[in-house]
Amino acid sequence: MQQANSILQLCARLETHAEHQTQLIAACTEFEAWNTLLVLAEEQGMGPLLSRHLTFAGISSPTVFLRGLKFLSLRHRQANTLLMKTLGEILTLFESAGIKSLVLKGAALCNTLYPEIGLRPMRDIDLLLDKEDVEHAHTLLQNAGFCSSSVALPKDYYHLQPLLKKDAGMEISIELHHGLFPQLPPFYNEFSFNESFEKGKTFVVNGVSARALANEEMLYHLFEHGFHPPLTYESCKLISAADIIGLVEKNVTTLDWGKINKKYPQISTSLSAFHYLSPWSEKVLPYIHVENSVIPAGVGDAYSGWPRQKFWDAIKGKRTMAILKDTFFPSRWWCMLYYSTKNGVFAALWNRFVEHPVHLLRWVKICNKL
Repeated sequence: MQQANSILQLCARLETHAEHQTQLIAACTEFEAWNTLLVLAEEQGMGPLLSRHLTFAGISSPTVFLRGLKFLSLRHRQANTLLMKTLGEILTLFESAGIKSLVLKGAALCNTLYPEIGLRPMRDIDLLLDKEDVEHAHTLLQNAGFCSSSVALPKDYYHLQPLLKKDAGMEISIELHHGLFPQLPPFYNEFSFNESFEKGKTFVVNGVSARALANEEMLYHLFEHGFHPPLTYESCKLISAADIIGLVEKNVTTLDWGKINKKYPQISTSLSAFHYLSPWSEKVLPYIHVENSVIPAGVGDAYSGWPRQKFWDAIKGKRTMAILKDTFFPSRWWCMLYYSTKNGVFAALWNRFVEHPVHLLRWVKICNKL
């Protein structure tokens, strides 16, 4: 399992380079758990990128595995084609109603970052709207044939009830956001919708003009959503790492690093942790400053302690010691990412005995109020 995870982690990027290929070929040498790798690739949204990098590196694998990988890639391409068709129809409807929107996450990235839309698997379409327009837009889509989901959401959540519709046998889900983040620790910098819209980058989807966040705001959103969420949220998938690595490597010389360092300083520090997942290319390293070649423990491990898991459930499942360990001693790699610290002894001690316990105390207070 660990070797399969290492292969997938190395493939969490768009482009390859010499050091990356060397590590990938070494990881695949004498590898035999191809069925396990296929299952993990689908779970992590990494099937198409895995296929891309194995092909680039000229790595041979069993015919059955290749057939399965090809099937996953075709399925995601077909699904994304339907999603982009729906997105074009929604944007046309919004334009006719005078509603501005920003396309978020996968739907934006597969059009602005990935060279082919099937390379970036998607579960749904996320759109950011002005708070004054979001209810109207929600009603418009229901009038156009979408059904509102019955999923229970907290009061004042940052998006409305998901909207669902079937097309060619596939259920399509739309989330209309009036904010980018939940009002929970670690808390976030929200964007002004109008400013983000004006600064946003334009692209065309199915012949319809669309806008996405500017690269610096996109990077902040991807990082906070994928790797700095509230502790109760589900673990991020490797495709989220591929989004960030791909965005940085493609735009490293045009990103406004001065703005990033001043406005989102946690990103500059946390990006160094991605080097241990899939190595940054030579053109990126001067901007990221990886200062320690020692690989931190638990690369790729997400947080799995309380409050993501419930203590009572762990006790019933005879996992008491495991949840205590996961809660109070998360992986060093995760701490580097989550608390934006360098890979050193002092930083590790600070995370372990100060920052992380204090953060857990915030969640104790929140849970006591529920």
